[in-house]
Amino acid sequence: MDDRKAVWTDLDDDYLIGISNKGIVKRAYKDKEEGDYEVLCAGGEAEVRVGKETVRIRFPLGESQCSCPSRTICRHVILGILAWKEKECETEQGAGGKAAENPAADMEAEKSEKPQAGGMRQELSEEIAAYPLANIRRILGGRRLQDIAGQIKAGQKPRITYSSIVTVCFPEQGNTVKLLSPLEYSSCTCHKKEFCIHKAAAVLWCKQEAGLLSLAEVEEETVERPEFDTGQIKEAAGRMKEFLEELLNTGLARTSPDVLDYLERLAIISHKLRLAGSERQWRALSDCYGSYLKRKASFRTQELMDRLAGLYRRAELLCGAEDGRQIAELAGEFKAEYIPVGDMDLVGIAMEPFESRTGYEGETVYFLEEHTKEWYTYTYARPVFYEKQGRRGRQGKTQAPWGLPLSLEELAEARIHLTGVKCDGRGRLSSGQETKGELTGDRKRGENRLREEELGGWHYRDFGKLFKEQIRKKRKPWLREEGGEEEGTELVFIRPQFFDKAVFSETEQKLSMSLYDGAGKEVVVEVAYSEKESWGIRYLERVTEENCPCFLGKIYLRDGRIRMYPVAVFEKGELAEDGSRE
Repeated sequence: MDDRKAVWTDLDDDYLIGISNKGIVKRAYKDKEEGDYEVLCAGGEAEVRVGKETVRIRFPLGESQCSCPSRTICRHVILGILAWKEKECETEQGAGGKAAENPAADMEAEKSEKPQAGGMRQELSEEIAAYPLANIRRILGGRRLQDIAGQIKAGQKPRITYSSIVTVCFPEQGNTVKLLSPLEYSSCTCHKKEFCIHKAAAVLWCKQEAGLLSLAEVEEETVERPEFDTGQIKEAAGRMKEFLEELLNTGLARTSPDVLDYLERLAIISHKLRLAGSERQWRALSDCYGSYLKRKASFRTQELMDRLAGLYRRAELLCGAEDGRQIAELAGEFKAEYIPVGDMDLVGIAMEPFESRTGYEGETVYFLEEHTKEWYTYTYARPVFYEKQGRRGRQGKTQAPWGLPLSLEELAEARIHLTGVKCDGRGRLSSGQETKGELTGDRKRGENRLREEELGGWHYRDFGKLFKEQIRKKRKPWLREEGGEEEGTELVFIRPQFFDKAVFSETEQKLSMSLYDGAGKEVVVEVAYSEKESWGIRYLERVTEENCPCFLGKIYLRDGRIRMYPVAVFEKGELAEDGSRE
């Protein structure tokens, strides 16, 4: 009796509409006014005659059946439920109890309330709380979970109302979900019978609003975890160790040119086994050996040893991995995971060409966000693993992303507003079709000029302050390491008081240039020679103090001295001391 009372106390039109639809419920009420029905027996499994049909009421109510041909919850079942509820109320009244109020009369007031303990509401609340996050992830997938994580961050929540059911409205998608107890009877305006993506998202939002699910837990589930063949990976890692030991025993002077083919083969094996980090390291090691065999001045024995040691350590860890999760942590990723971050207003600062030792080349465009003063990048890259000759140069004329009528070079000098932005944890922007761009400044009228006050905390004249604010907080140098990956995307603007003329060392094949602030503190600009850097080296050799230059670049600490890899130099009239940029 207590269980039945809890059900009909919470039973209202919202629930009845949830298991059928609004039209069927209205028709049932109209038929009820005609009075052609009779409760034949009440109790745990009631039986009601509705016209010529017989309705058998079962629990949960969505499993009730009717003798008519309908395979879904028909008007006879709804009328039978209403008649059964009416009979239960009369029985309770006759026993001296208080008749339950008509839920339909209180429906509007209850919609704005949170679920209370007892009956159908409590059961629904418990089912939502117990629904596994793993099931939600399986239905939604990593991409949709990323979108929801971004919406949680931005505070863009759907509209949720509570009664005997929970109604979740997604205005942007145009879908409405009604969660019922049991959850498999929930409905969605997409009309899919299975537990669709909208129902899964509705459960997730309810769990998040109830404090049962944190943003960190949602973000954790967005991480794609590929399946690894542990046996094959351990076998391959063992062979990698043997090969590296053979390389060390052979010695550098006796290394055969065939070593490049073996290194390429191991990079391909790593790729097939989804070991992205190992693939990048093998290609970088191949580049080191290639530099040695071609007697390039850029070859460094220390770099070669570092890469050999790093690969050997990674192979050891792969051999000792106990499960797929540990392998996933060592494997690395081929493609970055992009998550929604809202809208942005970006100022293009500079474009930097690159050629990584892992077989990629292209351009990176750097942006400052006008409001947050944070750095973001967009990278256009292409693989050149097998191109031995004739690699193409700068691709600055390539079309810019986000539907903008610009080239990459022009993008580096533009002001743009982006909507639907996605980026990874290192501030790298996605070029996906979801992101749309709009130009916000007219270059011809000088509206793109960058003012010094817009640079936030990235502009320095005091190199002591530069050390305290930037160098000390960094765990690693800013220059790209394994595979062209960076610890951060931040750059700094340095305006020296005076500087020494740039000097190119033929022995080290490197240009160096000392910059000084007003107190005589030093920052050393360094650029190692390569075909792509040749133009920049010639340019730096011609820079004079009369040009009032401001250097933009990445800084790092080596041998107790602050050093900078320059990305761009703004001369007088481009980024003047008063902050104007032409």
